[in-house]
Formats: sequence, structure tokens, C-alpha cells
Amino acid sequence: MMRAAVLLAIVACSNGSSPPAPAIKPPVLAPTTTATTRGSVVKARFDSAALGVTKHVVVYLPAGYETSGKRYPAFYYLHGLGGDETNWVEGGNLDGAADALALEAIVVMPDGDDGFYADSPKQVDYDACMKDGTGLFFPERPRKATCIRASKYETYITKDLVGWVDATYRTLPTREGRAIAGLSMGGFGALVIGMRHPDMFAAAASHSGVDALLYEGPFPYAKGKVQLATDIKNWGGRLGPFGGWIRGIFGTDIATWKAYDPPTLALTVEPGKPALYLDCGTEDGFMLHHHAAYLHDVLADRGIDHEFFLGPGGHDFAFWKARLPKSLAFLRAKTAKPQ
Repeated sequence: MMRAAVLLAIVACSNGSSPPAPAIKPPVLAPTTTATTRGSVVKARFDSAALGVTKHVVVYLPAGYETSGKRYPAFYYLHGLGGDETNWVEGGNLDGAADALALEAIVVMPDGDDGFYADSPKQVDYDACMKDGTGLFFPERPRKATCIRASKYETYITKDLVGWVDATYRTLPTREGRAIAGLSMGGFGALVIGMRHPDMFAAAASHSGVDALLYEGPFPYAKGKVQLATDIKNWGGRLGPFGGWIRGIFGTDIATWKAYDPPTLALTVEPGKPALYLDCGTEDGFMLHHHAAYLHDVLADRGIDHEFFLGPGGHDFAFWKARLPKSLAFLRAKTAKPQ
């Protein structure tokens, strides 16, 4: 997660502000299961047509899944930049939190690489990536697991992953049976995918997410005084390769940025479609609590009911582990019961 910190600071700073910054196929590999106290953690791989590669996924199966015969809601939990599919279990003890809640849901944790869970206009060169890491934000990452043939991470989640999960596990394959959540970059992805696909997801939750892609200030947040980025071609110009990375993902057309900006999406979202949860620590080193406060006010001004929490904590798993039971319970309350 240390590597995640670097880019998140960039998103918080945006263009002009300088706050302090500290065709779904069957699985190609049979799942292997490791028993937990009550549920089980499954590791598997599946083919992604959108990315053009095989991806890894970790799945939590609730206690009794093997024998109950029930169909369960599926919650999708996305990791942050610099993380992978193992983070929610290894860093966040998600299986332990789910067991403590006696959660009757399947929790799916995919590998989202460094793509911000968006369908990007950028071109990628798979062969060059495999040769020397070209095109990766972190070139030292394992190339076989990270290089892709197309940067279509939104389609990867909404088509490939959801299709594979529904075909592989006993899910409730309807909007009412799905929810999505994430931390940091994954919080951004959860909000955007949830709001862009209200026909697929009943709820979305963001822990310390990049909740306002176009937010430029002020720091601290002040309602009525918000500055939003308008010159996308120069977004992050002072940030060198980091600003270029973000521009590379979303391109130079501001319409694309607005299409992935949670507060912009919040202006048209229908109440409860999806149900929304936001939280962030007030000591977030990347100033993302100001993003959350801004999105909260946009939703409140529209009369969109949502759950919102700002409280002590930083941008780390100490905060996320404490809040994880809250989002799991929120998603449980907003989705269908096992059948």
C-alpha cells in the first residue's frame, strides 16, 4: 500500500493545489480452498476477454456454502493502487470480519492492477510490457500477472468477472444480489462502477476513496468554494510522470473525466440506485477526506440518502479494518437475502 500512497496524493492535489502529501470462459485453474474459522477462502484464475489475459481472484465463501444449496448475494471488493487480489484478506482480515458478522454472502476480490477500474482510451503494448515492464505504473510488478493487452478494467469487472462469478458460484445473478466496494483507488472504482451500472449493483461503498476526480480544492474543503479542474490537457502538469499516468488513463477529453467523476455522476443518479456508503479518516495523508466531504454535500443537496462517516484515522489498514464491518453490514442490508 505504500506505492498506492504516491498516486493517491497526486489525485488529491490535482492540477493547481499543493496540499501536503505523505465471452466468459470457464476457470483455467481449479480453485484451491483454505479453511477459515467459519467460511473459506478460495483462490482461482479466469480468462478476461476485456484485458486479453488470465487474471487472479480471491473469493470468500460463507460458512455452509458447500452443503446449503442456497444462492447467495455477491459483494465485489476492489483493492487500491499498488495492491492486488490478496490485500483484503491479508491486510484487512476480510474473512475474519465476514465470519464475525456471520455474513451470508460471497465476497469476490479481483486483481485490478493499476487501471483505476476504468475503460481507458490509452493503447498498451503487451509484448513490450512483458519484456521490460513498459506501460506499468510499477514496472517491478510481476509482468505475467500484470501486463494486459487492453486497458478495459470497467468491462473486465462488469462483464468478465461478474459473468465468471455467476457461472462458477451459486449467486443471486440479479441487481438485487450484487454490491461493490473498495478502498482508495478501489473506492473510486466501486463508486464509479456502481453509479455507472445501477442496473447491475444494488449498493456501492467507498473506504478512503478518490471520491472526486476533478476536485482541486480548497484544502480544507469549504462548501460553496469548490474549485474543479477544467484544463484536462494540463492536469497534474507539476507532477511529472504521475500526472501523466492519470492523464493517460482518462485521456484529454474532459467528457471522459466527467463520465468517471463521482460528484458529476451523483448529479443524475436516482435515489438508492445504488445505495451509497462513504467514509474516510480525518488524518488521511492524501487529503481524500475533503473529496468525501464534497461528494457527501453533493448527495445531500440532491436529497440522496446515503451513509457517511468522517472520523479519526489515516490512509491505512488500521482505519480500513475498523470500518470494513460497517461496509459489509451496509451491503448486506441493501441486497437480497440468500435463497
